[in-house]
Amino acid sequence: MTVQEQGNDLVAQIKELTARVELLSTVREITALRHALPRRINENRWDEVGELFSENARLDYAHLGQAAGREEIQRYFSGLPAMIEENSPAAHVMVKQFVHAHDVEVQAETATGVSFFEEKVVFDSESSFVAGKFTDAYAREHGRWLFSHIRLELFWVIPYQRGWER
Repeated sequence: MTVQEQGNDLVAQIKELTARVELLSTVREITALRHALPRRINENRWDEVGELFSENARLDYAHLGQAAGREEIQRYFSGLPAMIEENSPAAHVMVKQFVHAHDVEVQAETATGVSFFEEKVVFDSESSFVAGKFTDAYAREHGRWLFSHIRLELFWVIPYQRGWER
């Protein structure tokens, strides 16, 4: 192999490694975004959820509601605890969501992802176990990855009859 061929081979390897590192960095950024949503929910930071969405994002939470656009999505999440409380006999609700098995596919400036979740919803001293799947679309906006669409598919909501002790 000539010096020129060795140089070309080295340049090709560097380009391939650079592309792989960029892909891994992108997947990591998107995974951090996916984890930021339940983290804000778990910490009762409902008023900060909207900033995770692109300007024209869509939210489809099935029978729990839909919203379009960052501002409407923010209003939806800000009002979600009250909506849950209005539809329950409880005076107080606590939601804790645990997301896992996040899988991402990147296509340049957009990406898609699937993750599964378990959620514990506590109404005063009663609780329910919830499980389902999120199907997401992401977009890079101003150099930052954001949700462009989230679709919720519930697998089950099971009341836990023994109650919940804090």
